[in-house]
Amino acid sequence: MSANSETSAPSVVTRADADGVATLTLDDPNAPVNVMNDAYVASMRAAVDGLEADRESLRGVIVTSGKRSFCAGGDLALLRQADPERVDDETERLDGIKRDLRRLETLGLPVVAVLNGSALGGGLELALACHRRIAVDDPRLRVGLPEVGLGLLPGAGGTVRLTRMIGIEAALRVILPAETMDAQTAHELGIIGQIVPDVDAATASAREWIAAHPAPVKPWDERGFRIPGGDGSDPRLADTLPGWIATAHAEAGNLPAPRAAMASVVEGSLVDADTASQIETRYFVKLSHSDEARNLIDAFFDRQRVTEDSEDARADVSAVVDESVLGEAVAAVRAGADPDVVDRAARCAGWREGVLKRIDTRALEPSESDWMDVPFADLVDRMLFAPALAASRVQAAEALSDEDVNVASLDAGFPAATGGAARFRHTYPGGAEGFASRASALAASYGPRFAPLPSAT
Repeated sequence: MSANSETSAPSVVTRADADGVATLTLDDPNAPVNVMNDAYVASMRAAVDGLEADRESLRGVIVTSGKRSFCAGGDLALLRQADPERVDDETERLDGIKRDLRRLETLGLPVVAVLNGSALGGGLELALACHRRIAVDDPRLRVGLPEVGLGLLPGAGGTVRLTRMIGIEAALRVILPAETMDAQTAHELGIIGQIVPDVDAATASAREWIAAHPAPVKPWDERGFRIPGGDGSDPRLADTLPGWIATAHAEAGNLPAPRAAMASVVEGSLVDADTASQIETRYFVKLSHSDEARNLIDAFFDRQRVTEDSEDARADVSAVVDESVLGEAVAAVRAGADPDVVDRAARCAGWREGVLKRIDTRALEPSESDWMDVPFADLVDRMLFAPALAASRVQAAEALSDEDVNVASLDAGFPAATGGAARFRHTYPGGAEGFASRASALAASYGPRFAPLPSAT
């Protein structure tokens, strides 16, 4: 039966019952992968409504996918339209998704996720709401929470459940890098419960687990539950938390997402799961309105649009971006700036690991006694404008698209929070005119390499 047969929306979640086990299959008919779009929300809500209504006649639930992947997570096309003017509606939408996952989690029946393919972001968060996760042994299968890499944080319960499953430190090591992992790594971390050869074996194992666990309860819903390794107030974490915070600040550059994710995990560990979910929602919605998130999401779509035809030209952009920022840092030091100040300016601009660490600054002149004060704001802008202008010259010469320039510059390390060199030029305060004005001011002080292209004036 269709989970939303009474609505006009396309059915993303369908249900089939056999021997008292309901199987929910995610399979968006209008998309190559499953994402948490409006059709999913309506379908899943209807499916959970049906499960609750039929609870007495069911022994358990299996959640799986009809596509090669399980679920790719949130609807980025919708998230890129986030607007502070709609904060109440956006909060309610996210909370509604989370309420449905919580209803699934507290259904009173065993719920097993059969991961026949990759489960990323919200897809993994859906699986975490289940009582058991069984993955197919496929080298292409990846799981993870990549939201921080998009300027966001796991917003569908990821910070809440993962922290309570594997502890604060382990959860942060999954969330902050925004990287994916294979099934074996996830199994070792305790995220996946079992790995089996194929889908048939996974389904059989899910039915066996359902039969053996007729009424599972999540540990955090049991009296006396304690987070593995302690919560954010535990003295055992007192010595390590400041270091994690410092590292998050150092590595984040201009990105607020790592710091917000860490705050959500730590603050959420001090309260019950439902309150922690509210904390997570507030951080997520606030991040979704940030320029950084919008830029990173747009950059994600840029990567989908570029082709192999422009690969060589993108390599040229990457090369000049790398050369120009390093050259600018060296020029600043040779002109009398303290190397430590220059590198701090580069990090403030968003170059995650600074710039000058790649060379031996002791070989630069002048000596320490000759170091002079340089306007810090100018240093920061020089680390952005020099590579952005270098990229724009290659773009003009080779007739490259903005998408190509953004992708190539990001590949070269251009600050991710900007979304790329072309987007940095276009979104600078005042637009193209504001960018040209600031570039002209830098050119007057530091040389013609900062002169904007005629088209930018």
